[in-house]
Amino acid sequence: MAPPVGKPITSFRVLMVEDQQQMRQIIRESLYRLGIRQVVMTAHADEALKAMREGSFDLVLCDYNLGEGADGQQLLETARGNRCVNPLAPWIYITANSLRADVLAAGDYQPDGYILKPFTDQLLARQIEALAARKQQLAPLLVAVDARDWDQAISVADEFIKKADSTRGEGYKQKAQALMKLARFDDARACFEQALGLNSELAWAQLGLAQALRALGRAPQAEAALQRLVQAQPDYAAAFDLLLELAEERGDAVGALALAKTLADLAPNAQRKIKLGELAQANGDVALAVRALESAVTKNRSALQRSHHEGMLLAQALMDNGEIGKGVMMAQEQGKQFADLPAARALGKALQAQGLHQLGQADKAATLMAEAQQGGMEELPDAHKLLMARSALATGNLELGQALILAVARNNSDQPMMLAAALNSAKGTAVEEACREQVEREGRDVDEALQQLQQAKRGGDLAQAIVVGEAALVRAPHNFSVLIELCTLYLIAMNRMGQAQQHADRARELLDQLTARYPNHDRVAAARKFFRERVKG
Repeated sequence: MAPPVGKPITSFRVLMVEDQQQMRQIIRESLYRLGIRQVVMTAHADEALKAMREGSFDLVLCDYNLGEGADGQQLLETARGNRCVNPLAPWIYITANSLRADVLAAGDYQPDGYILKPFTDQLLARQIEALAARKQQLAPLLVAVDARDWDQAISVADEFIKKADSTRGEGYKQKAQALMKLARFDDARACFEQALGLNSELAWAQLGLAQALRALGRAPQAEAALQRLVQAQPDYAAAFDLLLELAEERGDAVGALALAKTLADLAPNAQRKIKLGELAQANGDVALAVRALESAVTKNRSALQRSHHEGMLLAQALMDNGEIGKGVMMAQEQGKQFADLPAARALGKALQAQGLHQLGQADKAATLMAEAQQGGMEELPDAHKLLMARSALATGNLELGQALILAVARNNSDQPMMLAAALNSAKGTAVEEACREQVEREGRDVDEALQQLQQAKRGGDLAQAIVVGEAALVRAPHNFSVLIELCTLYLIAMNRMGQAQQHADRARELLDQLTARYPNHDRVAAARKFFRERVKG
């Protein structure tokens, strides 16, 4: 397979993102001296994103620090995450400082290179030519991956692997990741091991192997592999991310908090700060929670894709830390900023009511709490339902508080840390013991329903198992174990029972719910693979 022929850089259409006018002119003049005439100049991330959506570019030169507004990394994540940028276009940061910590924080979306200011025309030309040539060499593979055509990506990757040249490593990497996307976890494990056979120090292959082992249900082996990786490369943030997920899965709140602290120091992006804030709050370290969440709110203030999640968490943390007035103001601010979202308006009013009640303004608190219940509550994610529950209990709405805690517990009977958070929401209130008893009873009921489902499935009575599963889903509509087990039943029933199309439609409906709530879960990927195979059959 001959490498694709790329066009000369003099014909490149370039997007420049630089907030300083003088620096924009300097870079443009440098590009002109290199023979590049098609240059679109933008000052801020939103302008750059608009330009990318309106036309394709062969190269992006972007400053990391873009003044007020989103930074270069937030732009990169949005552009690549939403497929707004040509997969063959090199993305190069031009910056005044080293980006080592920022690149570590980047996760899945990393630049192709970066150049420190000041730079020479020759350095800029060498970077552009080398990165563009590499992208062109890998073009068929990069295009298949960008299109999410995983079967095609595997086929093309095999061609690069056979060539046994400098592209072989990228072939192994993209093939293994495509196999993971297709839920072919054992094949992915073998592919990662083959890459490690060529170079045992490949960090991405060690991480990928751990991910495959976890997907295969071998969590202890995955954790052991990750521990070896972080010992060898103690600044590899992605490995700590996976260790943190494993700690949360087994309910190790203390271990998870320690890992979150490490990550926040190592690669302090907004998402990791939010996670640290959540875990600090769960462990009773409200001062740390406030610091972490304040940092996250600041980092996300100008993000291209904004959320009220961290702001609402901060409002609660501030009130727990005795800064009630600041907490009320934060809740009010979030409610106003996201006034177009009914759930945000409702939660903002509820948190304000909680704070005002503590400040002795019971009448105003009651009015706000009543308004909070008028709309948007049904759209709240579980973490926000617990904030609503705390506000309800604090303002004397005991029945509502209990109901919300119970709903969260039902949907998370298999999530020890979320269960603990649900029970903690009632701590110190008049309904603490009642909530504990209800949560334990509901957990037993859900577990019993799952056991009945499994028993019916093992006995071959798929119809009865489906009846049990649907009843359990009514009781716990967002419980992962119930959803995935019921989905699996319908997948099996497609070829074993009558009404194959009806069962396929229901399986697809459940898969869509699972994918929306758990987009990167291994069992969801496996279920979707099973569905594709049955539909093709």
